[in-house]
Amino acid sequence: MAAGKYRDPVIFERQDDAGAYDAYGNPAGAAWVEVLACRGWLIETTGREQIAAGRLEATATATLRIRTSADGPAHGLKAGDRVRARRAVWAIIGGPADPFGHGRDLEFTLQRGGAVE
Repeated sequence: MAAGKYRDPVIFERQDDAGAYDAYGNPAGAAWVEVLACRGWLIETTGREQIAAGRLEATATATLRIRTSADGPAHGLKAGDRVRARRAVWAIIGGPADPFGHGRDLEFTLQRGGAVE
């Protein structure tokens, strides 16, 4: 494994609701708070365009690998969190998964564009 590939600064964020809800039952006053800042290897796939609700949307997917330890905070990450990397906000749509089975790496599938932000 090459250390040079893990060069992208990434920030994992989680939505922190204040416990208040609006008239429709949605969390009110919710803010995104930083859960973990680390370096990762972001591998973007080619973007695609799709028509959603009568308008053209550009979306992109990516795979993000980060290093972790057995007792590190990375194991608490989940699909409801989001990632800030390469000046974009990415939704976690898959993972975390251990791609090699040795517990040192976690892999996430990400998506940006559309209704992610």
